[in-house]
Amino acid sequence: MKNRFLLTLMVVLACLPAAQVVSAQTGIIIEQARATYKFGEQVTLRAELQTDQPVNQVQAFLRAQGESNTITIPASVDENGNIMANHAIANARLRPFAEVAFWFRITFADGTTADSPEFWFSYLDNRFTWQSLEENNLRVHWYAGDLAFGQSALDSARNGVERTSRLLSASLNHAVDIYIYANSNDLKATIEESGQAWVSGHASPDLYLALVSITPGPEEALNMDRKIPHELAHILTYEVSGERYLLLPIWLREGIATISEIYPSLDYPRSLEFAVENDGLLSFSNLCGDFPTDASSRFLAYAQAESFTRYLVDEYGISGLNRLIQTYGDGLGCEQGIQQALGVPLSTLEYAWRAKSLGENRLAMAFKNLSGYLIVFLVVLLLPLSPAIFSRKPKQPHEQAQSK
Repeated sequence: MKNRFLLTLMVVLACLPAAQVVSAQTGIIIEQARATYKFGEQVTLRAELQTDQPVNQVQAFLRAQGESNTITIPASVDENGNIMANHAIANARLRPFAEVAFWFRITFADGTTADSPEFWFSYLDNRFTWQSLEENNLRVHWYAGDLAFGQSALDSARNGVERTSRLLSASLNHAVDIYIYANSNDLKATIEESGQAWVSGHASPDLYLALVSITPGPEEALNMDRKIPHELAHILTYEVSGERYLLLPIWLREGIATISEIYPSLDYPRSLEFAVENDGLLSFSNLCGDFPTDASSRFLAYAQAESFTRYLVDEYGISGLNRLIQTYGDGLGCEQGIQQALGVPLSTLEYAWRAKSLGENRLAMAFKNLSGYLIVFLVVLLLPLSPAIFSRKPKQPHEQAQSK
């Protein structure tokens, strides 16, 4: 067991000055390169420059791990060679919890330039005083709740990894950090999300990072067993697929994560039942690239992904699921990938899932949907005949007698 010492050590190391660096090409010396920051607000870069050449300009650069964009910042340098650059996070966000590279470019009076080597710091959330526990490759961090809270979270993480490892025939070979926020507002301040109230978890698989919001209290254990395994499943899926992870359709990524929850939401079956009754199910061909943005449709998408993925595992087994991951990882499209892996078109599987898992009677549903049109058809058909029908006069009694 480890307490907050590990996290504190990481922050301290990130802020320690770098060793003296000499550029052999230009003869400049960069000393004491360091970064300090207030999470979500500002980053300040400092260094000490030694050079015999007159300096015209200094610029600083930032690039977070896993990001392709580089942030350029104007820097100042005084007569003693002290460099300083400030970056407002509001102008360009840094990826939370990533390792961030920074370096300096010196422009001399004669127009020549020299770049310093890269330096690094860890951009952790230092708004809170974190407590930590560690077991094997799992590290749990939290700031609200006691030690028992942290241990329960670690138990949920271990159980979740074991559950998903069996599902994917995979193991966790990399240390994972799980940060637990006490509420969704604190969590949303750390991630680039839509800002909707239902945001309660986030995974950055390439950083081996999971973020969840869990409030200490009577429902903490239930939320831990639901949210922590869900986010860890994304990371384990990344372990299996690697850099090809994002090639998997989102219904499959979220489906694996949702069936990995120890106690899935009881509202999922209710949402599916309501959608079936109102002919409101979403087509899986529309759930390949992203889920809907409105809360109700998005929740239904999660419910469908959970049910459909569970159906695929029941029908094709763990080997079928892994074939599906492999095939999508090879770059095949949403329709082609499932056809290649399982030998059945997506539309056919969707039809079978609706019938078997949801008990949907497509023929009865079709008749129900067409009933209004049938009524209109009958009215249109019978309307021209109505004058003949209603114009027939009943026979008089003496006419009836004569006809006998």
